[in-house]
Amino acid sequence: IHYSGRRRGNPFVAQNCGSLPDTLLESELFGHRKGAFTGADQDKQGLFESGDGGTIFLDEIGETSPSFQVKLLRVLQENEIRALGAKIRRPINVRVIAATNRDLAKEVAEGRFRRDLYYRLAGFELHLPPLRDRPMDIPLLIQKMLSELQAKLGKSVSEIDKKAMSVLRSYHWPGN
Repeated sequence: IHYSGRRRGNPFVAQNCGSLPDTLLESELFGHRKGAFTGADQDKQGLFESGDGGTIFLDEIGETSPSFQVKLLRVLQENEIRALGAKIRRPINVRVIAATNRDLAKEVAEGRFRRDLYYRLAGFELHLPPLRDRPMDIPLLIQKMLSELQAKLGKSVSEIDKKAMSVLRSYHWPGN
């Protein structure tokens, strides 16, 4: 999406929201000023600021806490950030793409994800079923990976063994 759009010449930044506790995630996304917390010995630019003009990808957005969701909602509503420990807000202009393996509509209904944030993020939804539900894509994905590996390794492999392809097609592909 980023590399096919008008923002392709600007930064693309990504963050896995499920891999960090809220306080560190907030610092990573919004930045912080020197002295904002113990160990903040210098100013740090956040990903929203470094991605200004481009796209920020928030992976595993469904893993964030309600308190963090409030802060993210404000950023999306106001198009501005305030780094931890800063007194002033800075305007930003980023496209936000978010992904999750959770059913966010269900999470909203059960009170685990903010409804207003969900509607801010769900301007355009793209549902990608797990690979186990689309086995017809396996040969296409294998061919794409094979092409990339050939270019990277300088090897010439015309196709994958039929028996290997059969094993890949019959595999259940657990997870997402």
